[in-house]
Amino acid sequence: MMIRKSLWLELAPDAAFRLFCEDIGEWWPRGFAEGSKLVLAGRVGGRLFERRTDGTEYEIGRVTAYEPPSVVAFTWKAPSWSRSTQVEIRLKQERNGTRLELEHGGWETDPKINEYKDNYDTGWETILEQYQAAVRARLGGGP
Repeated sequence: MMIRKSLWLELAPDAAFRLFCEDIGEWWPRGFAEGSKLVLAGRVGGRLFERRTDGTEYEIGRVTAYEPPSVVAFTWKAPSWSRSTQVEIRLKQERNGTRLELEHGGWETDPKINEYKDNYDTGWETILEQYQAAVRARLGGGP
């Protein structure tokens, strides 16, 4: 049971990687709390967390792979889950741009987690649309 998404970006892999990882808080949809910002610490063992406007933080997961400009992977755990799932993003040179491939697995580890799979399938589409809009903005094409 794996969520898989793929999209092509008119951006070189190194720039696409930096935008996804280093600037994630600029383009990631605000969803957990109003005014929150997502932060990804760029190293294996680094935290993926939400920083709220009041200074509190919620750790979503930990970076399990960080290989610029081609791979970033992290665990993902919603507040109500007893276990984490695993997300992997791969970026590959394709034509004059980059192919981004996303896999989100681990849904079978807990029946309660599995109930959320369809929501995350749709959610990743929204998130990747936001990312693609950030790519267009970076290229001067607007949202």
